[in-house]
Amino acid sequence: MGRAKARALDLDGGHHPGPLFVIQKQRAPILNTSRMHGVRRRQHERQATPEWADKQAIAAIYREAERLTRETGEQYVVDHIVPLRGRVVSGLHVPWNLRVIHWKPNAKKGAFTWPGMPFEQLELLSA
Repeated sequence: MGRAKARALDLDGGHHPGPLFVIQKQRAPILNTSRMHGVRRRQHERQATPEWADKQAIAAIYREAERLTRETGEQYVVDHIVPLRGRVVSGLHVPWNLRVIHWKPNAKKGAFTWPGMPFEQLELLSA
C-alpha cells in the first residue's frame, strides 16, 4: 500500500505537479499600463519644455511626423536628439532638439545616446 502511494505522488523530481502548483500570472491591464506610460511621457516633456519655447514650432514637427506616417504607411516618430532623461546629460523639449525620423533608427538609438556622443561618456553608461 505504501508503494502505491509513493508511485501516485512521484516525488523523485522534487515536486508534485498537481493543481496546487499551477502558476497564476498576475498582470496589470494593458490599457492602464499604456495610459500611464503616456502620462509619464507627457509629464517629462512638460518639465523639459522651457517657458520661452516656441510651442507652435514643436506642434509643426509632430504634425510633420503624422503626415509622413500617413503618406508612406511607415511609422515616423519625433526623436529628441539629446534625450530628455539621459544618464549623463538631459536635453530640452525645444524645436532644435527635435527631428522626424523612422521608428527603427529611433529604437536602435535608445534613450541614452545621441549623435556625436564622446566615447568617454559611452563608458560611463556601461558602468
